[in-house]
Amino acid sequence: MGSILISEYSSGAPVLSGGNSRSGLETELVKKRLTKSDIASCLVFPTGNLSAFQMEQGRNAINFNARDPTGRVWEFKLCTRNHGRYKKPVIRGDWLDFVDEKGLTVNDFIILTMVADAENGVSYHIRVEPNLELAI
Repeated sequence: MGSILISEYSSGAPVLSGGNSRSGLETELVKKRLTKSDIASCLVFPTGNLSAFQMEQGRNAINFNARDPTGRVWEFKLCTRNHGRYKKPVIRGDWLDFVDEKGLTVNDFIILTMVADAENGVSYHIRVEPNLELAI
């Protein structure tokens, strides 16, 4: 895809979907370089992107499904702290199963997108870009 990563993660970039099964506007919610804790525990999610999920007032978690490029649907749970100054959102649910099945390692990239479509509503998609940096 030829993009340059400027920070730990980038987000919010709308792109037109060229998809077969997806139509409408696709928005990149997060593109994140995975850390050791992302692989071992849960995926840290950027607080600024919480608005993409319609979490009910007073609630600190929401379940959502995301489809990977093979068509498999993963059941994720986006959680935030229910007290304290910072929300510190994380993704749990099938996350560790996803990590294991995909063989994810530190410095791989995870890309979570949302597609808004008048016919089908909102859907989420998840894919991996392996770390292809060569150690010299």
